[in-house]
Amino acid sequence: MRVQDPLLGTRAEVRVTAATVVASEATEIAVLEEVARLEQIFTVFDSSSALHALRTAGVTDVPELIEVRELAKQWRVRTKGAFNPAMQPLVALWDLAELDGAPPNGDDLDAAVELVAAVPVEHLNFNAIANGWIADRSLATALVREPSATGGWLSLGGDLVHRGGSSVVVGIEDPARPYDNVAPFATIELSNEALATSGSARRWWTIGSQRFSKVLDPRTGRPVSEIASATVVASTAADADVLATAAIVVGPTQAQALVAASDAICLLVLANGEVISSSERFRRG
Repeated sequence: MRVQDPLLGTRAEVRVTAATVVASEATEIAVLEEVARLEQIFTVFDSSSALHALRTAGVTDVPELIEVRELAKQWRVRTKGAFNPAMQPLVALWDLAELDGAPPNGDDLDAAVELVAAVPVEHLNFNAIANGWIADRSLATALVREPSATGGWLSLGGDLVHRGGSSVVVGIEDPARPYDNVAPFATIELSNEALATSGSARRWWTIGSQRFSKVLDPRTGRPVSEIASATVVASTAADADVLATAAIVVGPTQAQALVAASDAICLLVLANGEVISSSERFRRG
């Protein structure tokens, strides 16, 4: 297994099985190099990135960016706006609120929601889908290049994609105890599937003495609070990524319906500690 930290702002771990140790190691390096290449396309922190150019000029000819943009559009429609790639006005408003020490007022929230609903190109940020898409593409690209590779997996923070013959058991973090030295809250065995977890356990704004989740509902502008974490297993990491984010936004009842309609499964941990699982494949403890 090869580890690189940081990559995409998180810890990247990859394991590839091939005919020889040399082939396995070379393919693992190729996977991480592809992640790094794609990161440069989608980063919002580099003024030379393709995404920055799209946000500035309004157009792009970069095929990877076009593909993710179209996929994001499709998911925005499918989730009825619960997933939205243009959240920057709302994020900026809550960032400012944290600095000011007071939550945003209703008028400011309404104005930011209107901007988000219009999906202005200058505010596009594909974090809630790009990480999963990059995981899918990077692993697939490297495996194709190595004829002797029989499979492998790539983990990018809360996203993991598995391809090949042998399965892999993945641990799911307890949102109430998001610490690296704590045993997994649950596990699931993946085979040619992908997993993504979204939640507020590690991400929040502190305003006064209160914490507010950094997962925002694009339709209201307000932090979500009913679901502490959502883990989704789908055919691709991009789909799992979007579904996990949307699940937290729409709440447990709609989340289960949305996930089921997408041929996926989920494990939801509610803020009150209740656990909802749509499959017996998720094993607790």
